[in-house]
Amino acid sequence: MKETEHGFDVTLYRKKVRKHTTNAVLYGTDPTTCPVHALRAYLTALTDADRTDGPLFVRVDRWDRIAPPFTRAGRPIGDPSGRMTAETAAEVIEHLAESAGLTGAWPGHSLRRGFATAARAAGHDLLEIARTGGWADGSRVLARYLDDVDRVKNSPLVGIGL
Repeated sequence: MKETEHGFDVTLYRKKVRKHTTNAVLYGTDPTTCPVHALRAYLTALTDADRTDGPLFVRVDRWDRIAPPFTRAGRPIGDPSGRMTAETAAEVIEHLAESAGLTGAWPGHSLRRGFATAARAAGHDLLEIARTGGWADGSRVLARYLDDVDRVKNSPLVGIGL
């Protein structure tokens, strides 16, 4: 991860495509929801907890302490570096949505799909959406997510004065 003039460049490993990609975390228009401000605050909290290297998203116990590695029958389980699992990240998202009073289901995957839908509705290029979201070029799954957006946007009924 590297701070830049546009925010941060973050390198992620994409398991499905088996490669590392660099994604930009950009400044938001509202300081209260700005991803760069949130990431800086999170990094400060990690530093205050003496965590200055290792994975960015780590397990935290119910007392907001960085959780130690897990063991079962004296043997380490899970990621030894304390990395948060995808399942735990999904639970955090659901909990935060509930705490914010949002209705509906909020599985972790809904953010990824929602990003793709919102980006396409805003007119962004399909290839860039795929690469930013970690889908393989030409992904059929991504295409299915975007069918509804494109069905309305590309309809021959748009712009004919009905």
